[in-house]
Amino acid sequence: MNRRLPLAALLLAPCLAPGWTGCGPSGPGPYPLDDVLRLDHLQALGTHNSTHVETYELPAWDYTHLPLGEQLELQGVRQFELDLNWLPAEHRFEVYHLTTVDEGTTCRVFTDCLGAQKDWSDRHPGHHPLFTLLELKAEFDPATIGALLDDVEAQLRSVWPEERLLRPDDVTGGVGELREAVETRGWPTLGELRGRAMYVLLEGGEYRAAYTQGDTTTAGRLMFPNCGGDLGPPICAVHNVNDPETGGATIAAAVAAGHLVRTRADADGEEARAGDVTKRDAAFASGAQFVSTDYPAEREDVDYVVRVPGGTPSRCNPVTAPAGCSPQDIEDPARLAR
Repeated sequence: MNRRLPLAALLLAPCLAPGWTGCGPSGPGPYPLDDVLRLDHLQALGTHNSTHVETYELPAWDYTHLPLGEQLELQGVRQFELDLNWLPAEHRFEVYHLTTVDEGTTCRVFTDCLGAQKDWSDRHPGHHPLFTLLELKAEFDPATIGALLDDVEAQLRSVWPEERLLRPDDVTGGVGELREAVETRGWPTLGELRGRAMYVLLEGGEYRAAYTQGDTTTAGRLMFPNCGGDLGPPICAVHNVNDPETGGATIAAAVAAGHLVRTRADADGEEARAGDVTKRDAAFASGAQFVSTDYPAEREDVDYVVRVPGGTPSRCNPVTAPAGCSPQDIEDPARLAR
């Protein structure tokens, strides 16, 4: 399916469209292509294990991220990954990589992490949607998994008003299948989505089946299920494909179908230590909408960094975006503040 849209159909968004920052002499006005560009037309930077703080000298864990708000403000990060560890006695999720051995974190309580994202979003309503993978680190128990997933949603709702979230029902219109919706009608426009956030349940298998009634429906859910490159199930529109080289064909097929993909530019510090940008460059060329890294900023000890080429901080997707799109049409720093 050819998803490159002509710009001849452009109609200026009204002054009250989502993401506007004022009209006429009082402000820069709305993004001019906000009724043309859709969510799958962008490419943005992400971080892996986004709250990680190095606590053990292991090569794979040799990275420390800035707090989430600073990643958004200073590094242009728009995609995150949060590991959720359930503390039943306290009835809350804590965010860190691995219990005991790698618990260093910039943001321990899940709702605090959500609050950091929302606080930045409140102050920068012109941003394109934030995309966050949630990895549920809890042993699967059929008797409790439903309640646990409901708790994740409840904590999302405790921080974000639902109208500020992008939900599967916003894509389907509450009718039909998610996969069919994105493959026929496409994702909502950026004008409809500015200032909003979307969350993805990273686990597949039994976790995903429990969340989607056996992989049959996303109706009423807050999170998008991760389908890992499988385009078949009716719930599938979002995919995590870690390796852009071995998974290149999988990414290409998903992107061609209009789905969203997150991939990684590096893993376990191997590319950074070798100064090898092959995987990084493959990730950006693949058309994946979100490219994740452990190295979003320069470091003195490695000759390696990941930034979106020509991004402001994000850019037009090199595979899906229509001709005439510019990075400033995706997100323009001058249009972020109120």
